[in-house]
Amino acid sequence: MKPVNQFAGSAGLSNGRLGMMLLVGTETVLFSCFIGAYIVLRAAAYHWPPLGTPSLSLDLSSVNTGILILSTILAYRRRLGATFVFGVIFLLLQGVEFHRLYAQGLTLKTGTYGALFYTLITCHGLHVLGGLVILAGSFWKDAWAEYAEMYWHFVTAVWLVLFGILYIL
Repeated sequence: MKPVNQFAGSAGLSNGRLGMMLLVGTETVLFSCFIGAYIVLRAAAYHWPPLGTPSLSLDLSSVNTGILILSTILAYRRRLGATFVFGVIFLLLQGVEFHRLYAQGLTLKTGTYGALFYTLITCHGLHVLGGLVILAGSFWKDAWAEYAEMYWHFVTAVWLVLFGILYIL
């Protein structure tokens, strides 16, 4: 009798889907570690952000959050071309935000606060860039559409957590 592979075939879990689930799982651990470090350091600080540190404004980051939420809705509806465009806009606006904060004096040398902020946001930005690569791949390989959508939802969820702890709390 031939052994049954529960992951093979159309009724089971595809290798691509399993691979993307593992990728998202490991990336979740990465971000959990960074976010945990941020929370521990913030809780231990007497002032947060430290006095004299440029404050984060909600204007551009709120618009960017709306763009990413809209892009994940579009991804859910498999409008991956529009998702890609909104992802590029998100990254461009992050660049504008970085430039503005740097000009105000928030740098990696600002201390723990600046280093953590730029580490978290840059790491997320690199993941958005990776998501754009997966989205672009889905234009040539239809099978990637499911994986692109899954990864894009992850990128959006991570941003919502980062937006909450960095900009709102």
